[in-house]
Amino acid sequence: MTAEGIRAGARLEAALLDDLPALVALRTALACGLFAGGPLPPEAGWVADTLLALGALERGASGWQPTLAMRALLDPPGDLAVRADFIARAASDLLRDGTLMSRDPAAFLARAETFRFFRYDRARGTGAAQIEDTAPWVAYVTALSRREAPHLAPLLPLAGCADLLEIGGNTGVMAETLLAAHPGMRACVLDLPAVCHLGRARMRGRSQADRLDFLPGDARSLPWPAADAVLFKSVLHDWTLPEATALLQRAIAALRPGGRIVVCERGALRDDPPPRGLSAAANLVFAPFYRAPAAYAAVLEAAGLRLWPARQVTLDMTFHVLVAEAPS
Repeated sequence: MTAEGIRAGARLEAALLDDLPALVALRTALACGLFAGGPLPPEAGWVADTLLALGALERGASGWQPTLAMRALLDPPGDLAVRADFIARAASDLLRDGTLMSRDPAAFLARAETFRFFRYDRARGTGAAQIEDTAPWVAYVTALSRREAPHLAPLLPLAGCADLLEIGGNTGVMAETLLAAHPGMRACVLDLPAVCHLGRARMRGRSQADRLDFLPGDARSLPWPAADAVLFKSVLHDWTLPEATALLQRAIAALRPGGRIVVCERGALRDDPPPRGLSAAANLVFAPFYRAPAAYAAVLEAAGLRLWPARQVTLDMTFHVLVAEAPS
């Protein structure tokens, strides 16, 4: 796609995800299969009108069809739908109970549907029902990783690393991207059993599959294999600082001499420009849990690791890439 085509797609995506009527129209169209030629209920004509005005739909010989920019947003299939659904879920929580988020984060956490979406408890086994309960949030995290990995991978200094261990690596999108960039490296994703099951299924038949292993278990108790680099991408904010510290200490213990710990995390929300648009709900709902990178840097420095110069990239928020090297 041309540079102008990429820009047009980004403008269309923002128009669809940042406006309430547009988001409802998009989710309705996806649910009805409108972009694949499916019919709309008679009372939903406004959906087609909205998407036509935004440049997502056009008239074809056999009825409605997605525009070129919309077809790009629909690839890979399903990613836009899971992102739109999550934005709707998070926005609903914030509109209903957002005043609790700063006043009483524990109460907000208990009431928000967003956090019940992440059924980590059901991911501890691989029965059919457990896989079914785990698949929706894994699909959402996979969709995010597909967007983020191309921008983050070039910032990760993994040259010369033979073995990469990624903690909480979901279905292996980030690890797969890094393997493509480092042909001599192998990777292992440690995640919960149902997540690993879905990761193996996603990787089946892909070019990096023979170099990517999945290790199912709880990262807090399972023995970690030795590695030249340990990666945490969008994981540590899920834990309290003492719990995140314990995970970093386990990573240090797993490093070979001269190995590196890499932390990729969105920073504290207050350090970014004020969030705008409906799509910001997907990050705003996690505002109490994002931290400045200095919190992790302090743990690594106290353990005697050498910090590399800070790196960052601005995506939906600022991603900070923290690299710490163990003594040789």
